[in-house]
Amino acid sequence: MPGRLVRSTLGVSALSFLLLSVGTCQDYAFEELPSSVIREKRIVQNISVATDIDILFVIDNSGSMVGEQVQLANSFSILTDTLDETFGEGKYQIAVITTGMESEGCPPCDAVIDQSCMNETGENGRFQSRRGRIVDPLANPPEFAFDPPDPACRIVTSANKTCFYDSATQSGIALVGTNGCGYEKGLEPIRVALSDLAGTTSAGFLRDNATLAIFVISDEEDCGKVGDVTENIFAPGIGGKVCYYASKGEGPDGTVVDPKAGLPYRLTPVQEYYDFLMELKGNRPGMVKFAAVVGVADEANPGATEITYQSAQPNSDVNPACTTDGCSGDGCFANAGTRYVELAEMFGLQEGGNGLVGKICVNDFSELMKKFGEFVSCPRYFKLSETLLDPALANILLNNVEVPRYSCVVTGRIEECSGVGAQGCTEGTCVETWHYYLPGDAGNPFPASPGGVIEFADHYQPCDLITEGQMVFEVVYVTL
Repeated sequence: MPGRLVRSTLGVSALSFLLLSVGTCQDYAFEELPSSVIREKRIVQNISVATDIDILFVIDNSGSMVGEQVQLANSFSILTDTLDETFGEGKYQIAVITTGMESEGCPPCDAVIDQSCMNETGENGRFQSRRGRIVDPLANPPEFAFDPPDPACRIVTSANKTCFYDSATQSGIALVGTNGCGYEKGLEPIRVALSDLAGTTSAGFLRDNATLAIFVISDEEDCGKVGDVTENIFAPGIGGKVCYYASKGEGPDGTVVDPKAGLPYRLTPVQEYYDFLMELKGNRPGMVKFAAVVGVADEANPGATEITYQSAQPNSDVNPACTTDGCSGDGCFANAGTRYVELAEMFGLQEGGNGLVGKICVNDFSELMKKFGEFVSCPRYFKLSETLLDPALANILLNNVEVPRYSCVVTGRIEECSGVGAQGCTEGTCVETWHYYLPGDAGNPFPASPGGVIEFADHYQPCDLITEGQMVFEVVYVTL
């Protein structure tokens, strides 16, 4: 069929539609049919969508994260290609922070303390601006070297993408090293970073009318904020395992209080981080998106992942949530990231939600990065709850502007025409402006939907009709 249609796998599929009764003065083709034959339906979805996006990467820089950082760096171009296509140059900003917060167990690095410590940038939610590279991949752990911090790399845009990762030099701010804090805190640095928007590292990042997207990548659980757990208790060998005990609310032996510190096993509620992020964007639905690539047993059902222990001993190790196929060594498994999953669930993991969870135990991040790019991008396809009687009897409106059923493939404007291949276009060829896939259609590239899927053609950009960050999608159709 002329006029290739976009093939995305997330994003607008993400729309689960709310059925509402909406009055309209439009004339519809099916109104000429006998009333006994048709059932008219109206579906309306109010969507907060921005034409700009601010993306904050939270990268775990603990000792087991070498492979994941390299995979993230190597697949970054897949993300920026998607962003360049859907948002355009100058429309996105990217910053990087780590999971390190200075604490008793994670002091500043020095000549004596060179592991589980704060690097020279200070971390603590500060945007990272020093390019890292692996200089000795055979060392255990691999040895990193870092350039001096470069203020120009504090915020990455389409103009300086090589700051995040430059394949020519194999360096970038995505390679944050592996000597970082062993009490990984992935959520608190987000709050710290975005609370100080006038600070030396965060200034200029958060734009009022831009979508805020958070991308966390960690093979460990979140450990709340500093003070939630007592650190450096190595006898009887608890150490960083206390983060899991506190996350679950009980230790391996069923106790709810840390026997050494006398503190309850408890972390700062995830709800606080959700509320903070939503308040940043004026509690506008859709203006905050949260994605986590963490340890989960089943990516299709991340909420089922639980923290389990190897024994009932008070200092028991945690069982891995997943293991990477074909991999051997300490960096080949990930523990459960239940708090990250919980936050993603608050934003909504169902179709139409603003949360996304990926499984970190994979050998290639290409699909994850493609999925994330589509997840944060403008809506491109829509899932229906009921089957259309006939696409010719359906009318689609975006912000009360009717979408023509057929249009000419012309850049920069929409020229209506009468049917696929019809004559009369001043430029281009007449094609479907949108295509309808029936449920079970073998050619449907999208997830299954009870009513099928509507997909827009490449030359039609739904977000061109955004008004002050809002887009209203409406379909008036006939069901069987």
